[in-house]
Amino acid sequence: MLQNLKTPICSFDARMGVLCPKCDAKLRSGQLTKTDVDVSIKLTKAAEKSTDIGKMSLTKAIKVDGDYVLVVEPGSLAPLRRDQSLQKNLQGILGGKVWLTEANTTDRKELEDLFFPVRVANVNTAWLPDGSKLTKVVIPGKKTDRFPHDTEMITRILKETREMELMIEFEKQ
Repeated sequence: MLQNLKTPICSFDARMGVLCPKCDAKLRSGQLTKTDVDVSIKLTKAAEKSTDIGKMSLTKAIKVDGDYVLVVEPGSLAPLRRDQSLQKNLQGILGGKVWLTEANTTDRKELEDLFFPVRVANVNTAWLPDGSKLTKVVIPGKKTDRFPHDTEMITRILKETREMELMIEFEKQ
């Protein structure tokens, strides 16, 4: 079951917990981050016990204020979403909230991934006079105490991962 798990570092390094010269060079050059390495090692150990984790294809891991954004290969997110317990399992393994997104996606798809299972009604981009842009996402309904996500955290994640300035609005105030 471990053979299927794909991580940013080679599988031997992930199992042994030590980087080979090739992966070490990627880390030094900035192609990989320490978070990529740490998450790859933890997931590889966990994949020995969990077939679901063994099916993951991780391309990048980003740590934002104690939360983890796991970027998986395009098309591999839907099967991970079907298993509700997988996300809780990942949070236990990594020791922080886990957000799942796909690599190489549009801004709208990234927003849909982060807000999942909440539906995104609309996404608009406004170009500001100073040349920067502001992305506004509209969520159906109104925000209640039961809203499943920390909207401030989503804003920080997008600022760090995509340099996106985000404004979140709910249809009903």
